[in-house]
Amino acid sequence: MLANHNNDMKVTMKIVLLPYDGSEPAKRALEYLTNFAKEHSSFTVHILNVQPEPRMYGRGRTSILIDVLQQLRDDAREHAAEIAEEAAVQLRAAGLECTTHASVSPDTVHEVNRIIKENGCDTVVMGTRGMGGLGNLLLGSMATQVIHSVDIPVMLIK
Repeated sequence: MLANHNNDMKVTMKIVLLPYDGSEPAKRALEYLTNFAKEHSSFTVHILNVQPEPRMYGRGRTSILIDVLQQLRDDAREHAAEIAEEAAVQLRAAGLECTTHASVSPDTVHEVNRIIKENGCDTVVMGTRGMGGLGNLLLGSMATQVIHSVDIPVMLIK
């Protein structure tokens, strides 16, 4: 399902997953949900931000490096929580119930699937840059990966 964020589509959503990274496309998806909430029955939103797993390269694994790596993971998770909360503030202001999920992982799509399964989400709403087929073929797209990996409808907001 592809929708422009200004369109008013008749869609039934009860438990929505919003993958949110703070980018302009993600903000358009957030705006779509807040506008959708004004005219439709209430629904719950699960907001997910995934930060990449920090990596360190080198030959030895000393306890100092392990401690540094753990601190980097903790910082990344805290950053993910802050970004997810940014979206939650707006959704709560629109009267929506929402829960934030902060994750640090090398595999964002795996985390999307995990949150869907753990929370019974029935729809994914996410922003897309709208690069088109050739751009997706050459560069790949998180939206394309999500569409091909989940078993529920995905609404892309352009």
